[in-house]
Amino acid sequence: MPTYYINEAVMVLPARGFVDRTLHRFESPLAGDDPQSLEIRRLPMEAGKSLRQLVEADIAATKAKVNGFTLVEDTEVTFARHGAPAILLSARFRARDTVFCQRQAHFAFAETWISFVVAGPTSQRAACDATFDRILQSLEWRTD
Repeated sequence: MPTYYINEAVMVLPARGFVDRTLHRFESPLAGDDPQSLEIRRLPMEAGKSLRQLVEADIAATKAKVNGFTLVEDTEVTFARHGAPAILLSARFRARDTVFCQRQAHFAFAETWISFVVAGPTSQRAACDATFDRILQSLEWRTD
């Protein structure tokens, strides 16, 4: 990975074995004090582990550190549009006396585990669901 691209630039990294663990965070205002969040994570697939195993380990780690984190739904799907298998999750958790909803999509793309996580207060669940659905419906993998 010596050449690395971001939207605004391209750079050459020293050949020292950098590992791409990119994290993108977005926020959008909602009614009330808490914004809607979108987090996109990119991690290398661990040798010998399936996407399912990685996601289950991530869920266990999240349950241990996030107050009241509860998995509500867990579905494996294949997106017909681009044939990519995915694990879709729905969860809820509590922070600052507010209950939040969370939607997650996990993909194995080549050697990379990519996750999209949308969260917001449960009072704004429709907005969170609409954002999550829009992301998945518009997702196109780049192969260049």
